[in-house]
Formats: sequence, structure tokens, C-alpha cells
Amino acid sequence: MSSQLVLPARQNIQRVDHSDPLDWYYSPLTGWLFKQRLRMGLDLLGPGPFGSILEAGYGSGILLPSLASRTTSLHALDLHRRTDLVQPMLVAERVHASLSVGTVTQLGLEDASFDALVCISTLEHLHDEELTAAVQELRRVLRRGGVAIVGVPASGWVMDLLFRAIGFAEIGDHHVSTRGDIAGALRRTFTVDGERHLPGFGRRSAALYSVFRCRAE
Repeated sequence: MSSQLVLPARQNIQRVDHSDPLDWYYSPLTGWLFKQRLRMGLDLLGPGPFGSILEAGYGSGILLPSLASRTTSLHALDLHRRTDLVQPMLVAERVHASLSVGTVTQLGLEDASFDALVCISTLEHLHDEELTAAVQELRRVLRRGGVAIVGVPASGWVMDLLFRAIGFAEIGDHHVSTRGDIAGALRRTFTVDGERHLPGFGRRSAALYSVFRCRAE
């Protein structure tokens, strides 16, 4: 199935910083919700194979084994510098990926160098000019016809309560752009040709999480 998610064995993967939500993927209370976000993204991406894939904002690398099965050329970029914590996981999971340090607003990668990219729970940390610059950077590194998968959480009091319930009380300090802001920026730059929402019923406005499939024209 295109949505197959392969998580690294828990003993093989480490948190890269204090805000890393890694433990929530393996918790019986939050695991389904956090993993379902990734499944929606993989479903929209499809099985490939793709010539090359970029994950922008890879965190601890939890999605890299699933992406590696879709390409022979996997690149991952993040703001953090703890590649020393991620590389052992890649070795243990037999995943080959090129890791680099950079920001989503300045990827430092060549134009039109990827057939697909994935950016999950990253753009909500940017606002205004930074958000616009990041979306334009994602488009710049995609080849024409390439696919961008972008995952975005909802914002507002419901999400604030949910994050407080799992022990993260400062979510408003981290999520500074709304889903509407991000969706608008994506539609100004890409052709959005697919969406998934969690829960998977009702209106997008009621969803806790949304994933967009964007096409580079």
C-alpha cells in the first residue's frame, strides 16, 4: 500500500532536542494520531518510485525509512545540527540518506533537483515573509511536475488544549501561522491537487491536521 509507514525500532532512534515529539509516536495514548499524520502524507505521495526525494524538516528522522523505500536518492535537511544522533539510526535501519543542515527559507540546494519533497509540521513555525520565502524555496528545488507533500496542524484553542493535555503548554509560541495562511501560500505557488484531513470526515475547518499534495507546474 502507498501509505505503508515503517517506523524505526524505538531503541534505534533518539530525540534531537527538547521540542522533538518523538516519544509521542511510540506512546499508546498519542501514537495513532501522530502516526496517522505521516500515513496521510505517504498516501498522497504515493509509492513512486521517485528519482529523488527531499524531506525538509526531518527532525529525528522518523519518516526516513518510509521515504527510502520510494527512492534511491534520499536527502534530508533540518535546522538542527544533531546529525550525529540520526546517522546511527540510519545505519541500524539500513537506510541511506544524505543529511544536511539548513533552513526551509534558504535550503542551499540546486534548482529543480528533486522529483518530490515532504515537509511535515514545519511551515507553521514561520509567518509572513518567512512563510512566503519557504514555500518559494520548496518550489525552486522541485522539478517541473514534481510533488510537494505539506502537513499542517490546526491552530486555536482546541489544539492548545490537546497539546496541554500531553504536556506541551507553549504550543502558541511555536505555531505562528495558521492552516489557512499556509494553504493560501501553497495555492499561490503550486497547484494543490489533493488533500487529506484528520479526522477524515466533515469540513477541513474542523480537522485537527491537514496534508496537502502540491504540484509544481
